[in-house]
Amino acid sequence: MKITDPVMVRSLLRDDVAHYLAPFLHADHSVAEAAQLLQVSLPKVHYWVRSLYDAGILEIVAEQRRKGRPIKRYRAVAEEFIIPAEKLPEDYFARVMRRSNAEMIDALAAAAPEWVISGDFRVSASSPTRGSQDRILREGARFGTTTHQSGCSLRITESEARELAEELRDLRDRWIARSDDESALDRYQLDIALAPMPD
Repeated sequence: MKITDPVMVRSLLRDDVAHYLAPFLHADHSVAEAAQLLQVSLPKVHYWVRSLYDAGILEIVAEQRRKGRPIKRYRAVAEEFIIPAEKLPEDYFARVMRRSNAEMIDALAAAAPEWVISGDFRVSASSPTRGSQDRILREGARFGTTTHQSGCSLRITESEARELAEELRDLRDRWIARSDDESALDRYQLDIALAPMPD
């Protein structure tokens, strides 16, 4: 569903909206069911449901009768929402990427302080024209938590870049599908980026 209404746009651009909206994109739920599914407090989910309902993003699809007030069942008005680029705030994606990068750095530092504090710095070259710089784990040191961070510069054609981007999307989607039941699992941050370097 393409969204141009300013109230809906503002609501959909809020931090964490996708997390709280996710259950209702797949099926109808009561607030209590969504809270249990997300493992978040009932008042917090109630706040988000009320906000998304007021913005027109959720609708009431059924009311279950009981003593006192009936239990309302909510569902998103669409299976996905598309906000046209011209309706986004200026510099929106750059701000989101900066925040995501900062969150990833914080997550890496918290999960693997031995990497940040005692990881060695390596300068090497895989060929006479390709140098690289990266952090390496000191010999004998061990990680307490699994982490990975790497980057490189590639010399590839535009069609190869498209192929790589597609492979990365497929890899991401495969792991998203595998992390379907998040109830008792640790949450990991995954950031993947590919862009041509400016001249």
